[in-house]
Amino acid sequence: MRWLIALLWLYQSSAYAQSEEYSFCFSRWWPFSYVEPEVGAKGIQVDILKYALGNANISASFSELPYRRCIDDVHAGKYDFTLHIDSSDSLNLVEHTVSVWEMALAVNVNNRHLTFEKIKSLPFFSVVIAQEYPYPDEVIEVLSDINAVIVKRSYYEGSDEDARALFDILASNRVGAILIDKRWAEKIISQFNLPVTILPELIHSERQFIGFAERNKLKAEKLSYLLKQITQQEVRSIEMDYQ
Repeated sequence: MRWLIALLWLYQSSAYAQSEEYSFCFSRWWPFSYVEPEVGAKGIQVDILKYALGNANISASFSELPYRRCIDDVHAGKYDFTLHIDSSDSLNLVEHTVSVWEMALAVNVNNRHLTFEKIKSLPFFSVVIAQEYPYPDEVIEVLSDINAVIVKRSYYEGSDEDARALFDILASNRVGAILIDKRWAEKIISQFNLPVTILPELIHSERQFIGFAERNKLKAEKLSYLLKQITQQEVRSIEMDYQ
């Protein structure tokens, strides 16, 4: 039965290529999805989707939006899919992922020798987290275990310069740490040579998926099938462009 569905999908893709389009929205997250001026949407996840859908002659459009607005717009039917969500969000999931949210603490470079055990013994240690995201329970539990005082603020950034500004509160020692995505933060810290470092102990790691509303279940099944046809070698070739 599965092979018959696959053949029907491929036939429909060929027959109706001119009218078929999948729309995606995403929040900016290097190296998985971002917008480059005069180029448009790029990133590992974006390129994989373009490749998978292109093989079936399906066009894809990508729009960068704040995280919460993106999810709301998928619910409202403005987009078919949103990138980078997990089970804590209110959408169905396409069980395919290349992105992993590795959460760690960024600190002033002078505090690079801190460990979770040392933080526990401090009389006061504040940690900034994003107000936009629903964090897994495991994250809140670790922060509670190290006696962190949680401060919420917006992480939304439309450019690398905006991202750089987020770390200013560490350079000036206004907070003890910022909870960040490790890979993205390493890029910003290196790019601007910031006096910031990332503690080696991860707070939590969470795989991220493509989300969709129930009305797009058939599109999601087709997308899942097409993504599964991509080999690990092809995925690795795309990833190498972002090393």
